[in-house]
Amino acid sequence: MMRIIDSRPLLDAFLGALRPAAGRAAQVTGAPPVLAIVRAAENAGSAAYAARIRATAAQAGITCHEVPLDTRMDGTALCAQVAAVSATPGVNGMIVLLPLPAGTSVPQVMAQMDPDKDVDCQQPLNLGRVMAGTPLYLPCTATAAVMLAQGMLGDLAGVNCAVIGASASVGRPLALQLLDRGATVEIVHIRTRDIADHARRAQVIFAAAGHAGLVDGAWVSPGAVLVDIGINADPTGRPGVVGDINAAAVAQQAAAITAVPDGVGPMTTGILLANTVHAASRQAGVDFTYPDLTTLAAYQALRL
Repeated sequence: MMRIIDSRPLLDAFLGALRPAAGRAAQVTGAPPVLAIVRAAENAGSAAYAARIRATAAQAGITCHEVPLDTRMDGTALCAQVAAVSATPGVNGMIVLLPLPAGTSVPQVMAQMDPDKDVDCQQPLNLGRVMAGTPLYLPCTATAAVMLAQGMLGDLAGVNCAVIGASASVGRPLALQLLDRGATVEIVHIRTRDIADHARRAQVIFAAAGHAGLVDGAWVSPGAVLVDIGINADPTGRPGVVGDINAAAVAQQAAAITAVPDGVGPMTTGILLANTVHAASRQAGVDFTYPDLTTLAAYQALRL
């Protein structure tokens, strides 16, 4: 029977371990760490992520502010707004949620952030640090996805992994993190011929294409582990969001699949908040160490 992985218990334990670090930074600055959320386009995935961040931040001792922007603004105006948020005194970290308005240059907008406040690791300098293997902050979604896969399997060294999607925000940082752990990685994307054939060779599939229900049973080898990163509006029009994997269609093949939105999503938020505490700590001159997941019972319970 396919196991469905819900990371909400792990998030609760992770935030409990993170909160003392937030408290140490607050003692020095006189205020809790502050995270600013910028959302400039209407999108089901970004709306769900923003809501999760707001609902979760207090558990980590973080103050969260959402910055409402006019979704009709052009790229120049959006760049100016992002730069203004980045320069705001008292804001320790910020995240610019994707997608952006049509015709807007994502790299140009991300470049307006102070790298020290880019806690989603999307500013070009921070992406370069990820490529070099020396990240300032952990890329949130990629790190969460790898953490869950590693929790399920114990060790990714030598494991065949397929990453479906090659975006700069998720697919590429994810592939790099897997390589850092010794995995064998194949990245497939919209121009790949016979994606299903590539996916079937993988022991772990990371689906990050942004296409509802893209992966079905024909893409999955027996016993594969599936990490669903997709957050999409339900194409049937029903409320809620769905992933990139058709969970019902893969149930007879896969050993495990992460839930949507409660699989990768909660720990993505957890890494974002940990990065925010890291940023506040750096700015306050306080030492910071990411919580050790391996010591948490909720992480140990992921093992297949």
